[in-house]
Amino acid sequence: MNQLLQCKNMSKHFSKVPILQNISFHVRSGEHFTIVGPSGCGKTTLLRCLAGLEDISGGEIWLKQKSIVTLKPEERSVVLMFQDSLLFPHLTVIENVTYGLKRRKMKKKERVSEAEQMLMKVKLLHLRNAYPHELSGGQKQRVSLARALVLKPDLLLLDEPFSSLDASLRESLRGEVKELLREENITALFITHDRDEAIEMGDRLAVMNKGTFIQIGEPFDVVTNPSSIESARIIGEGLALEAGFIPLNKVIAIPAEQKPSEKDYVFVQGKVKAVTVKNNLPCYRVTFDQGSILAVSDRNLVVGQNVLLSAKREDMKKYKNQEEQWRRVQ
Repeated sequence: MNQLLQCKNMSKHFSKVPILQNISFHVRSGEHFTIVGPSGCGKTTLLRCLAGLEDISGGEIWLKQKSIVTLKPEERSVVLMFQDSLLFPHLTVIENVTYGLKRRKMKKKERVSEAEQMLMKVKLLHLRNAYPHELSGGQKQRVSLARALVLKPDLLLLDEPFSSLDASLRESLRGEVKELLREENITALFITHDRDEAIEMGDRLAVMNKGTFIQIGEPFDVVTNPSSIESARIIGEGLALEAGFIPLNKVIAIPAEQKPSEKDYVFVQGKVKAVTVKNNLPCYRVTFDQGSILAVSDRNLVVGQNVLLSAKREDMKKYKNQEEQWRRVQ
């Protein structure tokens, strides 16, 4: 695939405080690239810089082999879809969707036809004459998506567009959005703090922390082979320890008083904070000094019980950066 977007050593400061620090990455044409990271790590600022809503402090941004650093937002073939739908309340659905096309001086008959086709794809053509206050949260986001896609941007930026929706609607809508983006061959860069969304939406995934990318790769590899303890704590599904990472399916919670021989096992002290069900199995939210995980157990545990998170030492994986450091020493 051709590289549609290229960023090299991009940085952003607010009053000399670094927000983005020498970020370099690329997005291929037709690719869905997701960025996951905790709140405040710089994800939204990154999107605003790409969209031209913020000036960068250093580095380069190339779109289709052309620098866009000095271009105004309206001069970039980039559309940013925000967390909130931001629909015009005094305009109908069809008027909201055609708004950008109207600004491009497209003839009314043509822009209405384009908008109706897009509304059909997001399953909202029957609400073409409704106003935003008559729509549900999910419907508003579909209208917002239609308004973005009808402009046929080279790059679509999505700023946690499902964060305001309830869990079940969020899951169903992200599946629909991914399918539609694929059908329309839209290159998309999607940011979220939700690990499941990041994994499901992305062809490739970047883990972001403190204004920089700490790991980039295919979702399965990033999740199962974290590059560092920081990456493991953000995206990994398992036990993130200083010595290495233990996949969740290798961890079991046992009562603290039933500790077996230490020789072949790793133990972490914790406490059961909640009992839930996942994949039709009882699971336990266990907190420990470095965080919390959802663990299984072959014993019946109760909230407040002291437990040990147990795993075989052979199941612990070294972080990628630890392996690289070891190879350099050798």
